[in-house]
Amino acid sequence: MTGEETGRLWRALGFASARDEDMVFTETDLEAVRAVARTVRDGELDEATVLGLARAVGRSTDRLAMWSLQVITDMVTGDDGIGVDSRVARLAAERAVEVCDELTPLITYVWRRNLAVAISRMIADSEPESHIGVRRTIGFADLVNFTQLTRQLGERELAALVQRFESLASDVVALHGGAVVKTVGDEILFSHTTVEGAVAIAFDLIDQAAADDLIPRMRVGIATGRVLARLGDVYGNTVNRASRLSGAAEPGTVLADSDVAAALAGHADVRAVAREAIHLPGIGQITSWVLSRRHGELLSPP
Repeated sequence: MTGEETGRLWRALGFASARDEDMVFTETDLEAVRAVARTVRDGELDEATVLGLARAVGRSTDRLAMWSLQVITDMVTGDDGIGVDSRVARLAAERAVEVCDELTPLITYVWRRNLAVAISRMIADSEPESHIGVRRTIGFADLVNFTQLTRQLGERELAALVQRFESLASDVVALHGGAVVKTVGDEILFSHTTVEGAVAIAFDLIDQAAADDLIPRMRVGIATGRVLARLGDVYGNTVNRASRLSGAAEPGTVLADSDVAAALAGHADVRAVAREAIHLPGIGQITSWVLSRRHGELLSPP
C-alpha cells in the first residue's frame, strides 16, 4: 500500500495525521495494514468498502474506549465523591491497561454474535422483490423535565442519572429482543421487528422509570412502517413520526400512530384510545393513540 492509501485508512479509523518525524507506529500498526492490504489484493473487499469498515470500527471503538475507561474510573473513585485528580487518573489508567488483554477476546466474541444477529435480520427482511427499506417498529423514549434537572443536579449526580438511564433502557430493550439504535443524553431510540415487542419495551420503560427513585418519568412515541437502515442508524418518515409523537406524549404515557393501533386491534393485553388529531412539525395532521395495558397485564416477550 502506498503512503496515500495508508493515510486514507488512518484517517478513516479516526486517528490524527502523524507528522513525518513522529515515532508513533509499531509492528502492530504494520500488521493491521498488511491485513487490510491482503483483503483488497485477494479481491475479498474493495478499497471503498475497507474504508467504510474502518470508519465503522473507528467510531464504535472510540466510544467503547471512552465508555470502558469511564466505568473503570467510576469503580476507582467509588462513592467518596472525589473527582478525577492525577492520582485517580493514574490508577484508572493502570487498571484499564491491566484488563485490556482479558477483555479483547470478549469484544471479538460480542462483535461476531452481533454480526450473526444482523445477518439473521437481513435474511428475515429480504423479500422476493426489492423494496426500499425494511419494516420496523420504532420507539423514542425521553426523560421528562430533563433540562430542568440538569440545572439542579451536580456533575456527579447528573452522570449517575445518565448512566442509570442508559443501563435501564438497554436492559429493557434487550429483554424484549429489540435493538438500541442510539442514546443521546435523555433520549433513547430503539427498534423492533414486531409491534408487540416495541410496545412491550415502551410499557416496561415507563413502569421501571416510575419505580426508580433516580430516573424521572418517561414518555414514549411509537410508529411502525418502512425505515432505511444505514450505518447503524435508521431514517425515514416512520422514525420522524415516532420522534414527534414522543414530544407530544404526556408524561408517563405511550403515544402511537394509527398503524401501530391497527396492528394491536383485538390484542387482549393492550388498550388503544384515539386522541384528537394533532399537528406534528414536519409530519402534518395525524390521529394519535394512547396505549395502555389492560388490567395491568404484561405483553409476553416475542
